[in-house]
Amino acid sequence: MTVDKWWDETSFMSVFEEPTFEINDRILSVQAAVLTQSMIPTTLRRVYDNEQFVPADEDALTLPELMGHVTKTVFDELYNPPTRAATDREPMISSLRRNLQREYIDRLIDLTMPGSMFGAADKPVANLANMHLRQLHATITEKLEGNGSKLDSYTQAHLEEAGQVIERALDAEFLYNTDDISSGAPTILFLGQDGELRPAER
Repeated sequence: MTVDKWWDETSFMSVFEEPTFEINDRILSVQAAVLTQSMIPTTLRRVYDNEQFVPADEDALTLPELMGHVTKTVFDELYNPPTRAATDREPMISSLRRNLQREYIDRLIDLTMPGSMFGAADKPVANLANMHLRQLHATITEKLEGNGSKLDSYTQAHLEEAGQVIERALDAEFLYNTDDISSGAPTILFLGQDGELRPAER
């Protein structure tokens, strides 16, 4: 699980490579690729459209099923916690799983952003992503409040940070149609200054 270093002409640059195998980075790249294939807007739009091609009395994969299954699989430790005692050497959520969960949260947040998708699937996908973020936040909060003292340091820090990231994303405010509410000239705010504006600042 390392690199071979040879001084011959074709492999000379390998001498400067990192000698250890970057296992977390390598696996995260594979995990991110799988999430991209599953959660990319094109895939989600096709799943949404396919619901219309299958009669309602026949089974078909739906957006709620896809996103719900991925969410529960990625955060399986929250819904099916291990029975063993967690320690820093054997954490409740391993480093590989923590990397996957952070990556997935970022994907969900991206899907809630205006302009992340176009067309009729935009709003349903954004609404579902927002719903899953809220559910995850509630589950994480419950886990921390109920078992915070029993969690290992890695898992506790990970869940606290994940909860804060989700909370900030849910509380974020967006301005739409800013061209309609602006005259086109930039608005400059002078913070922390007292007194009237000088003529040049009016």
